[in-house]
Amino acid sequence: MSDRGYVNLIRHLTRTSSTLPLETIQASIAHYLARPPVPIPGSPTALTAAVLGSPLFRPYTYVKLTALAVAFRHAVHLRVAVHRAEAEQSPASILPPSRGVNVTARLAKWTRATLEGFAGSAAVIRLACASGMLLGLQDWDAELKVTEKEARVRAKVEEEVVLALAEVVDTYARVGSGWEMDFKRSLAAKGVEEDPLALAVLLASQCAQFVAPQRLQALPLPTVVDILLSTIERSYHTGTFLSQASTGVRRDAEDKLIILSKSAFAQAVRSIASSTYIASMASLARFTALSLTVLVESRRVPGWEAIGRTLARLQSLTGTVEEDWLQCPLAGVNEDSDLADDNTREIATATWQVLKTLLFTTLMVLQSILSTVVFVPGPQSTASSSASPLTSSPYATALDALHTLSHLSFVMPQFGGVASTSEGGLPELKRAFYMALDVLSASEAEAGRFVQELCHHETMSGKGKETLPRVLLDAKKAFALACVEQLVPVLSEAVIQSQVYPLCYPHLWDASHRETYESAHSVMLAIFVSHAKNSGVQRPSEPAFTERILPMYAHCLVENSFDGRLSTTQLCMAYAALVRSASSFGYASAAAQCSSTNVDADSMAWFCIEVLLDAIRHARAAPVKATLPYSPDAQASSSSSPPAPVTEQESFDIPSEHLHRLQLALIATVPSVSLILLPRLLAEVKAIVVSVSLPSLAHDASARRIEEMRAELVEAIFRAVSQDVGDSEKDYAIEWWYENREELVLAKTAARHPVFDGVEASAQSHAPNIVSRL
Repeated sequence: MSDRGYVNLIRHLTRTSSTLPLETIQASIAHYLARPPVPIPGSPTALTAAVLGSPLFRPYTYVKLTALAVAFRHAVHLRVAVHRAEAEQSPASILPPSRGVNVTARLAKWTRATLEGFAGSAAVIRLACASGMLLGLQDWDAELKVTEKEARVRAKVEEEVVLALAEVVDTYARVGSGWEMDFKRSLAAKGVEEDPLALAVLLASQCAQFVAPQRLQALPLPTVVDILLSTIERSYHTGTFLSQASTGVRRDAEDKLIILSKSAFAQAVRSIASSTYIASMASLARFTALSLTVLVESRRVPGWEAIGRTLARLQSLTGTVEEDWLQCPLAGVNEDSDLADDNTREIATATWQVLKTLLFTTLMVLQSILSTVVFVPGPQSTASSSASPLTSSPYATALDALHTLSHLSFVMPQFGGVASTSEGGLPELKRAFYMALDVLSASEAEAGRFVQELCHHETMSGKGKETLPRVLLDAKKAFALACVEQLVPVLSEAVIQSQVYPLCYPHLWDASHRETYESAHSVMLAIFVSHAKNSGVQRPSEPAFTERILPMYAHCLVENSFDGRLSTTQLCMAYAALVRSASSFGYASAAAQCSSTNVDADSMAWFCIEVLLDAIRHARAAPVKATLPYSPDAQASSSSSPPAPVTEQESFDIPSEHLHRLQLALIATVPSVSLILLPRLLAEVKAIVVSVSLPSLAHDASARRIEEMRAELVEAIFRAVSQDVGDSEKDYAIEWWYENREELVLAKTAARHPVFDGVEASAQSHAPNIVSRL
């Protein structure tokens, strides 16, 4: 006896339109595919053929095709439930295991029967249904134990996805005749039919990652990549959605921004934000990345050509967005209070969401390209004569990737920037950024040209830059500094002196933009470290540029030790790195030439320490407000009235946090000096720690804080002696600790063993790596 609901479903499938909601038809298809009526027809083949041949799902729209895909995916789930119910009802205790209900085998049989109904159907419909089936099988892949025989059925579903997509590409990607193109345009203009190519790649992108790479190789991958890129470009209106922002934005009487609700800019942003393709952009980008990887690994020359075209189109897209953002009034908005009303906030939020999605899309594709550059040799590395002049070299690919990221540098501060070490950063951004720099650093010539281009662009002044928002310029400069920092080891001294140093210098004292400020200091430290590693290779007759600027930077670090600038951890790491680099200047060539080089290195290291000691003495003499004589604050106030005298009660107040920070920085330099300087430095350290004592007039709060400060200083010394000091200085440092620990440690604190307690300390007390690059 036939099922009445099944008959009604067949009747609706034969019509061009239905009175039933699409969700009802979708649920009905899934139900009867999983539970076909018995005895007629008794198999899902007939219903599958009826569904795929139904005019109800034409013309093609994303809503209709998605309903089909979901119906077939749910049908797989329902069929598994049917077979599991049969397995639970079977007398398993009586029948042998070989005769029991095998859920996986029966699901494979049902899948095979369902695929038989695909024959002769339109490619777009087959793709939608096959992708849904593949996703359904993937949902149960981990739970069901699939044998080799049953895996062949899934392979048939994967092949159906590939063949259907290839047929759609072959049918719609070629340029048709004039009447055919006019007919397609008329359908699109009436909103009757969406682009079949875009729909096909969108459907395929949902399941492409579950298709075996060897099966994807059967696709016309260069064409598929071009279609995917075209779909991505259209999703972002080819990057022009910000072009009319200036005409759709006004300012009210309070100088707050108002975005006109019916302006072209607002409508464009809403259109993109609500687009189906933007919602599925992660799948589209992932499919693009996968297609490029499979193409390059299977067909190297066409793959590298596709990489070149992809990078060119991404650069064009992001470049257009950046150019329009420079003129967008939203670029100068720093706080939510700068926006006038809720509608303006809604459009501004949607704009940033679109920009972030564009950054994610770009990163996903760039990661695939850069991984290919690293692991797959380029056509130029082989002797093949088939390499096309359009193929890119690995260095050119890395340059294009960095230029593409540079266009979106104004979005990166939303995630902490490329050099952020915080947990809230974007790992994918750092991975793509540093991978591109690693590839580029393999060529000193290309790296040098790139750095000179960056520095020239950032230091160049003009009328256009003066009108740009500060936050935008800072983001661009922070990106440039982060690039330069990683490439310093392969740069010549001439480039560092003429290009890099002028780029960093203005930002060494400006902490208003934190990322630019920290990046400038990171570049300076990278310059010293790189010079220290290379100084022993060839000793010039005159001091190198890096050695000449060392005194300036030592004073600079001290001047940046105040609150709101370098943190305590950053200051300690930076000053220790500076002293360590100064101690290494010329050290490698000392044994081959004479000991004077080593003496020069120790002299430069001790100069840095003397600068820090002078600052400590000055800060101790002014406990209320320590101001260095060479700091900008002191220079600005040198002509003003003298400071108020310090009373006796104030002189017994807690030592300033600034002084404590300088003392910790001095202790941090202990592992950075040679054995010659170590006794002298430890004597200074001891004198400083002993001077931190309880005054007779100190109140309880002051006493507790002074005890905490001294405990921190002693703990820092202990950590330096037990963990950080080098092997050649270890014996002396431990002996010094035993001789002085009673004087260093307060009476109520137990003295610690530098060897046995040092292991425990290393496991329990690790300073947070706030800025690891410092």
